[in-house]
Amino acid sequence: MKKIIFFILILLSTANAYAAPAVSSEELFKEAEKYDGETVIYKGEVIGDIMVREGFAWLNVRDKSDAIGVFCPKDMAGGIKYKGGYKFRGDTVSVWGVFHRSCPEHGGDTDIHAEKITIIQEGRAIPHPLEAGKVKASIILPAIALGLAIIYLIVRRFR
Repeated sequence: MKKIIFFILILLSTANAYAAPAVSSEELFKEAEKYDGETVIYKGEVIGDIMVREGFAWLNVRDKSDAIGVFCPKDMAGGIKYKGGYKFRGDTVSVWGVFHRSCPEHGGDTDIHAEKITIIQEGRAIPHPLEAGKVKASIILPAIALGLAIIYLIVRRFR
């Protein structure tokens, strides 16, 4: 009975061992030696294109201050719908993986080799409505320029 209780206590005491707090890119870059080769949790928005090569994928994940390249099996990145840019807010993800200050596998790049990627919040389209004033200006200003060019040509011809 004592062994069972002891075993249960050990299980309960290690339950949060993998629930480390998320680290920021700023923290990863400032303390790169400390985190090099360590398992980290990094949260941010997927930005740019996802590059798929030979069964693996590269994606960039940006938090409030900077972005880090994430290397993962392509299936792991398959659920990502939106990539951040001008037209879209990218999916917000949590990346659980090994941080490399200078990855020997990828030419010395700083990256995270993901072991798990979880989509926290799906991205969305960013509306960019046309402004009436800009539409009017785009019609009126070329007309004025054309009118001035015609006047210039007429005046130049009669000189």
